[in-house]
Amino acid sequence: MVAAAALALATPLAVRSAAAATMNTDATAVTSAAASPAYTAAQVLAGVKKNSTSANQVNSKPHINTMTRAKNVNVYQVATGVYAYGSSLAVDDDGSDPDSDPDHQDQTTFQDSNGKQLAAHHVPFYVLGDDCWDRKSPCPHFFYKEHNIKGRQFALMFYKSKVIGAIFGDTQTGNDQTTSDNDSRELGEASVKSAALLGINSSGTDGGVDNGVTVVIFSGPSWVVNGSNANLNANAQALVQKALDSLGASMGLK
Repeated sequence: MVAAAALALATPLAVRSAAAATMNTDATAVTSAAASPAYTAAQVLAGVKKNSTSANQVNSKPHINTMTRAKNVNVYQVATGVYAYGSSLAVDDDGSDPDSDPDHQDQTTFQDSNGKQLAAHHVPFYVLGDDCWDRKSPCPHFFYKEHNIKGRQFALMFYKSKVIGAIFGDTQTGNDQTTSDNDSRELGEASVKSAALLGINSSGTDGGVDNGVTVVIFSGPSWVVNGSNANLNANAQALVQKALDSLGASMGLK
């Protein structure tokens, strides 16, 4: 299935009264059957940034920006059950798709609904820490298991004039793993497909971007995306406008 790759932030997204949602094939807009007001990606991103305040910060210790190694990434609860952070995008090419990257691994932490390893070149996914690096509860760093977040959890990813849907697909090295020099305090990695949809160099060896990406995670079982490697991208993109409208309403945007 071919899904819309991204939505232009500046493009108004009108509410339709049709019985079912439809998606434009030119990847510039999505229309929704919802009766509530439609919010543009630009409106929602502005609301997310406005709510990313110290009062809403979840972590008490800063995370590591994967690309720059600076300890300057924080996570904020911008609405009930919705968590956001701004970071880099380092390209994760792990999973069932072959890749020339010498660090490529053929497994991902989570799998598709058929139990197959995720395909980084076909599925847009983001990466979180595998465990609580501090070995404390509650964790001083943002640890997904403490916030009702599971594998294939939906998120909006924003970069410049684009927004896409993505799923939680892989994790950074945990305390008990020695497969790489990464550690679970890192934030700012996403799949080849995520980078490509956002217009970022998607090479696993020399791609990525140092900053400017915003990831907004929607917790809870209703936001877990099901599907196979063949259609997880389409299924994630189909939720983008629903997520924008839900978050826009939750933040009380006008």
